[in-house]
Amino acid sequence: MPDTRVELDFADGRYSFWLALPHVIELERKCGGKSVFAMYDAMGAGLGTAGDDPVYLGVGTAMVTEIRETIRLGLIGGNSGFIDGAEIEIGPNGARNLVDAYTFPARPLIEGLHIAWTILHAAIVGIDLKKADGAGEKPPAP
Repeated sequence: MPDTRVELDFADGRYSFWLALPHVIELERKCGGKSVFAMYDAMGAGLGTAGDDPVYLGVGTAMVTEIRETIRLGLIGGNSGFIDGAEIEIGPNGARNLVDAYTFPARPLIEGLHIAWTILHAAIVGIDLKKADGAGEKPPAP
């Protein structure tokens, strides 16, 4: 059964991202009423990968606010991370601080675009957490 929570390397550790229904509603509100489906399409249209590295294909219409808010709300919903092997909780202030320190303008937009798309992919399509061999599955490239 697919899960709508995803764990990703981000910032200074590995964090859980999850968009509960109230977070989806807040995301749509903060982004001018734009549907999460439209955000997902806009982010995916401009995103590709070269090996494990995200690349911008030049056709996306995602907005910076959509990227930053998706990551912030995903961190709040996931509410956990691992830094140097220790588990930590992430609250609203911690999520805001991480987004400010590790997304645009502090880091290239393509990095945040890839993370935000992956969070929305988990919410919309789901992520298969286990394969037959027991390894976790990475979300497909857009």
